[in-house]
Amino acid sequence: MKENILRLKEVGISSPYAVDVMPYHRDNDGHIITDYYKLSDAQIAQDAALSTTPNIGVPAAYVTYLDPQITEVLFAIMAATKLFSERKIGDWTDRFMTFPVSEVVGDVTPYSDFTNSTTSDVNYEFPNRENFIFETAIKYGDREQATAAKARLNYAGDKQRAAAEIIARAHNRFYLYGVANKRIYGALNDPNLPESETPVSVNSKTTWADKVADQGNNAVISNVIFNDINKLVTALMSKNGGNIDQNSRFVLAVATDRYSYLTVPNSFGITALQMLKENFPNMVVFQLPELQTTAGSMLYLTVPEYLGQQTGETAYSEKMRMGRMETYSTSYVQKAFGGTWGCVIRRPNFIATMTGI
Repeated sequence: MKENILRLKEVGISSPYAVDVMPYHRDNDGHIITDYYKLSDAQIAQDAALSTTPNIGVPAAYVTYLDPQITEVLFAIMAATKLFSERKIGDWTDRFMTFPVSEVVGDVTPYSDFTNSTTSDVNYEFPNRENFIFETAIKYGDREQATAAKARLNYAGDKQRAAAEIIARAHNRFYLYGVANKRIYGALNDPNLPESETPVSVNSKTTWADKVADQGNNAVISNVIFNDINKLVTALMSKNGGNIDQNSRFVLAVATDRYSYLTVPNSFGITALQMLKENFPNMVVFQLPELQTTAGSMLYLTVPEYLGQQTGETAYSEKMRMGRMETYSTSYVQKAFGGTWGCVIRRPNFIATMTGI
């Protein structure tokens, strides 16, 4: 213990944590002046061996800007309902649906007062579909939600939005492909669809890319594309006994990787899309990513409605329902679910497809 500390104790001044008295001196008037500069010099000398590396850096977190605008990852468009309108049928408690189909049959014979052997009648069929209920769930905890909040993220809300997006994408997939091992079919794989047409062959070339490259003449590019679509329309007309003509309402879906060919102008500045509008004024054309298949890119043509009856419907029993929020000690769980009948095609004769364009 230093001499100064002992002297202070003798006069009744002490502290259990004191180790020394700060440097001081008396001025001419007898006042005690603390010598802070002596303490600083000593401190610097003692700490010389522990000096850090000279730098002007700061932790990266202090110089990182967090953009409040969140960029969402995009997926393929959901366009199944552009082929056929969407309708709610039944609810999630129904297991099956049946839709009656009637067909008039009969013939005539020369009149006689004494015969009635030839008759007119009606036949009924009752196709049915199953109801498929599917689900997903969202889960989040108190700590992870609080952690996300530091990054200004709407964690619980984003998870609910994710569930809605996943349910919607599932509906789109079932509308196009149905559900395996169930009596639920999609617009692309219904077993009653007519056989797919083949493209027009030009010098043994069938795909649009090959035919355009083979022609090597801008004057005929639009014609090459138009001729395939015109063949598809003609096939649809020929199978429906004059119920369809060029003024009918058509919906044409084109594979995404082939859609751009519709807008390539020929040497006269005319595109295949313009030719379609001129020849089929009520045709709606859009791109459908799912028409890019392993068998080749496709065209899908339909007359969506005739005489007030739908050709097909993308049908659901439940678009989306949210279950109860289950609260645990430090976490939450909520279920979301939907129900689908797939795509119910009532008149497959009003559909024509072409594969390998």
